[in-house]
Amino acid sequence: MVSKKVSSERKYECHKCWVEMNKEEVETFGPNIIIDVCPKCNGIWLDKGELEKLLKDRKLSNYLTKHIGVKSSSPMICPQCGNLMDIEKADEIEVDVCLTCGGVWLDSGELEELKTKSEEGFEGDKLAKMEELEEERLYKARNSSLNKFLRKLTK
Repeated sequence: MVSKKVSSERKYECHKCWVEMNKEEVETFGPNIIIDVCPKCNGIWLDKGELEKLLKDRKLSNYLTKHIGVKSSSPMICPQCGNLMDIEKADEIEVDVCLTCGGVWLDSGELEELKTKSEEGFEGDKLAKMEELEEERLYKARNSSLNKFLRKLTK
């Protein structure tokens, strides 16, 4: 993976070290992507969709970023939108995913571990994902426009 520093408009601070992250352009199939890397802890911030491009594996990327539920188990706040993040697991690898914008935080070395996991043919815990899908479905049902309207009528 060839990378070089580039300048971009928005700068992020590392949520662990509180230093400004460096922008790096990463060559990928199709248009290159720009990732944010902490110069101190080597953590990586990926915007929505960038994990899939780096892993070249839709299955593992979707497992970590789709149907992540609505409850947060992470102490992190998203550097992009400021909302809660959740911990998603691919076996022993834990990554933080924003519940709102879908951005992903990887600690140092986790990208390489995920690439290895992908090459080994990661399957994932289907039961855990089904539980998170149901959690999302119930949340959306409770917060639907019609449901909100009906609650206002009954008050």
